[in-house]
Amino acid sequence: ESGFVQLRLEEEVAVRRGDKFVVRFYSPMETIGGGVILEPNPRVKRRFQREVIEELERKESGSTADVIELHVKGHGDTLITLAELAKLTALSLDEVREDVENLESQGIVCVFPMRKDTYVWHSDSRRGAEQTLKSVLKAYEERFPYRYGMKKAEVLAAHFQKIKPNVFERILDLLIDDGCLKRVDEFLCTPEYEVRKDTTYDKVSKLLLDTFTKAKYDFVRYSEIDFKGVDRMTADDILNILLEEQKIVKVTDDMFTLKEYMESAKEAIQKKLLEDPLITIAQVRDLFETSRKSAKPILEYMDSIKVTKKTGAESERIAF
Repeated sequence: ESGFVQLRLEEEVAVRRGDKFVVRFYSPMETIGGGVILEPNPRVKRRFQREVIEELERKESGSTADVIELHVKGHGDTLITLAELAKLTALSLDEVREDVENLESQGIVCVFPMRKDTYVWHSDSRRGAEQTLKSVLKAYEERFPYRYGMKKAEVLAAHFQKIKPNVFERILDLLIDDGCLKRVDEFLCTPEYEVRKDTTYDKVSKLLLDTFTKAKYDFVRYSEIDFKGVDRMTADDILNILLEEQKIVKVTDDMFTLKEYMESAKEAIQKKLLEDPLITIAQVRDLFETSRKSAKPILEYMDSIKVTKKTGAESERIAF
């Protein structure tokens, strides 16, 4: 009879696809069969599985490029490198590279050259990922209409956790270039999506901007603002829109103000440091006619944007 078999060897042996082999008894020394190697480094396969038999039939009749395509397709959720393909197929790196270039030219695979190796992704896997992203992002956009989209790290962790972050970045670049995806800083969304700016948005954004304008350098804590019937999560999302559009800036964890106010503060502090290399919280308090409680966050903000830095004392700063 003839068929596909898995051989479990007593010790390691170097073989290539296409190598012939014989099987003999130890004693008496009698040849009982032989065949041709299809997979030098196979994963364990279960018997009588139709898809396994079809895969082996293709490997038996196909070219080395066909074999490589099957391996690439089998690693759609992780991607596979040229070095890993060479190991699995027992082909040289040059042979693998030539076959991969051929598959890429036919649009069968996508290739991502990285610093240490080149990753290969099957086009079927790419289409599957595109459909997953489209479905996930559309659902997210309907649920959170006041957000720019889903955070890239959240998408990776929830749906592509087996793909390395630097490789996922290259996948995103590919999909964005092809118009399948849109990116706004750390957020991902569908190409046609825009954040909702309706009456709720107008109400909350006006309330926030009016509050920050009136407070000026006597900062109001965000957690203490009354949004008059709008839920806190929606208010948080609209706050993030104003941050993204740079209408406001974050001073500390719970304090925000107009960007123009902090730009004016930056210029005033830089001018003060030209006159005197040291500035204190008390001087900042007097400079902006505010309280010490608000002067300290101003200096901490200036530290964060590298205008000032601590000298050692908590209340003193010098130019960065």
